[in-house]
Amino acid sequence: MIKIHVLGSAMALTLTACAYHAPNTTIKSAMDGQTATPQTWSQDAIGQAIGGNWLDDFNDQHLSALVVEAINANRDIQIAADNVARAGAFLRQSRAALLPSITANASANETGALGGGTASRTALSAGLGASWEADIWGELSAGKAASAADLFASEARLQAARLSLAAQVARAYFLGIESKLQIDLSAATLKAQEETLSIVQARKDAGFSARQDLVLATSDVASARDNLSAARNAHRDALRALQLLLWRYPDANVDLTNVLPDHPQPIPAGTPTELLQRRPDVLAADADVRAAFALTARAKADRWPSLNLSSSLTGAAPNVSDLFDGPNLALNIGARLVAPLFDGGLRRAQIDVAKASQRQALARYGQSVLNAFAGVEGGLDRWRTLQERGGYLVVAEDAANETLRLAQLRYQAGESDLLDVLTLRQRAFGTSRARLANQRARLDARLDLYLALGGNF
Repeated sequence: MIKIHVLGSAMALTLTACAYHAPNTTIKSAMDGQTATPQTWSQDAIGQAIGGNWLDDFNDQHLSALVVEAINANRDIQIAADNVARAGAFLRQSRAALLPSITANASANETGALGGGTASRTALSAGLGASWEADIWGELSAGKAASAADLFASEARLQAARLSLAAQVARAYFLGIESKLQIDLSAATLKAQEETLSIVQARKDAGFSARQDLVLATSDVASARDNLSAARNAHRDALRALQLLLWRYPDANVDLTNVLPDHPQPIPAGTPTELLQRRPDVLAADADVRAAFALTARAKADRWPSLNLSSSLTGAAPNVSDLFDGPNLALNIGARLVAPLFDGGLRRAQIDVAKASQRQALARYGQSVLNAFAGVEGGLDRWRTLQERGGYLVVAEDAANETLRLAQLRYQAGESDLLDVLTLRQRAFGTSRARLANQRARLDARLDLYLALGGNF
């Protein structure tokens, strides 16, 4: 027969008076002791907090669509989402443990003698029952608190995974654009080298140039063709890397824009304190600490007696209509108190394990905070440095192109050697490549800083 353990509401309130409540002051003090939090950043930064959608800063709808496609297709994101669903199910289990368990049963038995000597008899029974374990020491509510913290940590890690994937897609997208622009630059350089070779060939045929110039120009044309071939391969590699993030077949066929965005304005960084309240990996580590404290409390509460109150109401009769008549009903009320007397040190060991896990969670929190601070400080410094270097590279590129133009005019006038022209062309090509690489590196640094600041999209 199934039992029902029923509890009165007044008794429930009394017996749950010791339910676990997270020691927020103690936890916060323990976490604050892991890493000192400065008031401001050491690098120059805007005090305003980062905006709500950093993808919009690039003003590229195609990029935004690719990010959505990647998030919908990526298996790691799906795994992280399933972890959230799993943690939510565990939380529901923990909540259910605090509530009464209600069951019902019914049975019918037919009895009679073999050979037909005695008439058969029918016996019917039905019952209702409920059981409830009193959370006297807060063991069950501590488990619920740990499950709630695990759910929060899973949600934060899902958010961190989404942000990381979005940044990876953006990096691959910008690398694809830069590699395409490098192809255009290599093609333009090759065209200029071929034009120079044609001029040198004509001058040699006319007797105005030595064979050395022709060989030198031929060599530079071959080098330019090699650079173009390498640039095309790099572009295909970049497209395949992007396709892998999108979960597409890597055939190096992706539509891209032809311009790298430029963002000279610095990113609002807010304050270090605000960072700890926003960055997903720090929030997940914070939740892990709270879960560890709750599990330690649960392990400690398991040392004390547990109380289970129960009641069952059953009816037995030969007919259904008589089952619920007063004389056929039986009410059973009971209480069971179970206390551990000797467990060979099991519970003490469980407490030691929980405390060690608590210390580990605190250490991981401190490390995540320190990493977060380092990411922001380094990101601010790197972005500012790349911006500064970008200005220098623009000046260098303009000067190199102007020097090359003047050298070409002198060569055409017979006032300069071909070697000067070819050397200056290689220099101009190198500064242009460096300027493009810097522009893309600034975008990467901006993405890194968005992630370091816990910016959303």
